Amino acid sequence: MQSRLSEEEVARLAALEDCHVLDTSPEELFDQTARLAAYLCGTPIGLIGFIDATRQWFKSRVGWDYPEIPREDSICGQTILQRDLLVIADTAMDERFFNGPMVTRAGIRFYAGAPLLTKEGYALGTLCVMDRLPRELPAAHRDALLILARLASAQLEVRRGAKPSAPGDDKPSLIEESTVVDISEHKRADEALRDSQERLLGIISSAMDAIITVDNDQKIIVFNRAAEKIFRCPATEAIGQTIDRFIPRKFRDAHREHIRSFGQTGVSSRSLESPGTLMAVRADGEDFPVEATISQVKTGAERLYTVILRDISMRKRTEDELHQAQKMEAVGHLAGGIAHEFNNYLGIIMGYSDLMAQGEIENEELRLHLAEIKGASQKAASLTRQLLAFSRKQLIEPTVLDLNASVWETHKLLRRLIPANIDVIPVLHPDLGKVKADPAQVQQILINLVVNARDAMPQGGKISIETSEVVLDEEFASRYFEVVTGDYVMLSVTDTGEGMDAETLAHIFEPFFTTKKTGRGTGLGLSTTYGIVKQSGGHITIASVQGRGTTFRIYFPKLAEAHNSTGSSPKPTPETIATILVVEDESSLRKLMKTALEKNGYRVFEAKDGAEGLSICRNNLAHIDLVVTDLAMPQLTGVQLKEKVVELRSNMKFLLISGYPEEALGGPAQIASVGDFLEKPFSPDELVRKVSEILGRVNGMPDDPNASPDLRSHRANAGTTHG
Repeated sequence: MQSRLSEEEVARLAALEDCHVLDTSPEELFDQTARLAAYLCGTPIGLIGFIDATRQWFKSRVGWDYPEIPREDSICGQTILQRDLLVIADTAMDERFFNGPMVTRAGIRFYAGAPLLTKEGYALGTLCVMDRLPRELPAAHRDALLILARLASAQLEVRRGAKPSAPGDDKPSLIEESTVVDISEHKRADEALRDSQERLLGIISSAMDAIITVDNDQKIIVFNRAAEKIFRCPATEAIGQTIDRFIPRKFRDAHREHIRSFGQTGVSSRSLESPGTLMAVRADGEDFPVEATISQVKTGAERLYTVILRDISMRKRTEDELHQAQKMEAVGHLAGGIAHEFNNYLGIIMGYSDLMAQGEIENEELRLHLAEIKGASQKAASLTRQLLAFSRKQLIEPTVLDLNASVWETHKLLRRLIPANIDVIPVLHPDLGKVKADPAQVQQILINLVVNARDAMPQGGKISIETSEVVLDEEFASRYFEVVTGDYVMLSVTDTGEGMDAETLAHIFEPFFTTKKTGRGTGLGLSTTYGIVKQSGGHITIASVQGRGTTFRIYFPKLAEAHNSTGSSPKPTPETIATILVVEDESSLRKLMKTALEKNGYRVFEAKDGAEGLSICRNNLAHIDLVVTDLAMPQLTGVQLKEKVVELRSNMKFLLISGYPEEALGGPAQIASVGDFLEKPFSPDELVRKVSEILGRVNGMPDDPNASPDLRSHRANAGTTHG
């Protein structure tokens, strides 16, 4: 067996020598083939190499500095043994190569190689592509690599000398032998060339990227099918025209200079570059971004230039969408954090203002000042709620919702906000599917969008509010990376106003960005809308043309089947005699809550954090009826405190408070699961009402032997009050 292999190797090496290719100068055909292989496969490295007894020598190199490497270090050495396409997705995971210098020194992690076969089946070398990152090679790229390898193999056949006659054959005369060899070689060369041209044309035609070749005068002589599709122009119209037709006018002079200087460099290929994004223009006049490489080849007296060009419009849209989403997410986190801290201080200001107002104030001026403080605090609280909505941290109460009903209900309110010179026209889809959203927030979305449209039409106009059912497909999802394909219910608001330019559209959902005059808006309306839609699992888009108007489209996921929402239960009669533990790390707010509860007859323990709260519960377990605790605290969070106390007494009642609930709990479903909740900022009266509601609910239940003695005593004293 070893002898047969050795004989085959001898024959292989003889065939390689017969090609007269080793240690020769670079040739354009091989260089173009290696470049095309790397480009089509999307790799930084493309090589054509030949393997003799001791080394692999590279005839053509793209992205590779070494002219040759030892045969025993070569991955291609394995390719010529198996004589089939070899693809290694991750060389570091392949036991044959993970310890070799190609991996450990050159850093190669991906390899795909096709053997260059003679007609007898000898593998003289390889056409291979490599990358320094692990990856897969799609089936179409595998086929392209094999076709290009056959193209290079055909060129090698042209180089080979004629085979000598077998011993014992009748030998012709020298003239006859020379003539036969000459004709045979020409015939074989013609067939190989014709076969190569057909295969090359097949590759060019089937390539997914545009391939355009121009002559010295910049006239197009090759325009493949991908170019027809990308430029929206048939080849019959493009061929013979100058390439200027597909270059934006402002870039044409720069392009001509680039081609002129490139032709003088002697470099065979390079990427086309631009200070900004490289642009092209379609036959219908639309500019679009591209990335491209250009190569040159001299054939006789003529120099040809070939551009391989890719339309990156969709990629740019996706990148811009991702960048915008990341920016909005970052701003949202900042806004939510500020709102959370601000809520604590607002609660203190509002609370003490209420407590002072409840007292007997004889000074009328002081009473008016308190009213102003309270009014300003409420406005500030509204702003923090909008910031929380933008950052998607606002507490929502989603229900099964009919958007048509929401539009009609909101339409009554909108008429009061819209002047008589503006028509508001609902266009509602019959039998509209249901969605899950917070009704109050949907109403806020409509008000924000309609008021925004009103301000864009100072001279009057028309606002259309439309609902419909749509299917968001793969094409739509490819442009908006957060979108999941499927059935949606669309709500759109369209105006006939001034419209917006591209710069305005790029910032339209950012908080505090406004196009209105100073004092006319907070810049939070549309950012709030954006946050509400995202928090509800929806998607929002905007389209605007200056002078013609703007359309906002909101897509809510359509519910697969009808659901019934449950209404809230009636509030029971509150109770005011109980012992309450207040756990809050903001000392001023904690003191305010203690004061408000004590003024209403409650006994109050207070704790500065969860750890202290747990200690108080352990020492006073039988006497505490309700724990009011902040969610986000050092050492022990409100949820963790609840879990530990419930282990000690299963029926302990809790009221969780926070201005930033989703940061601590993760989402509306988790918030709902923890039980009673009060959102900051709240007034003393709101706190007292919520506490009274919870205790009233407890008192309305049958007598619980585990309840605290104080509360059982109060129930007994209450007699028939609660039946």
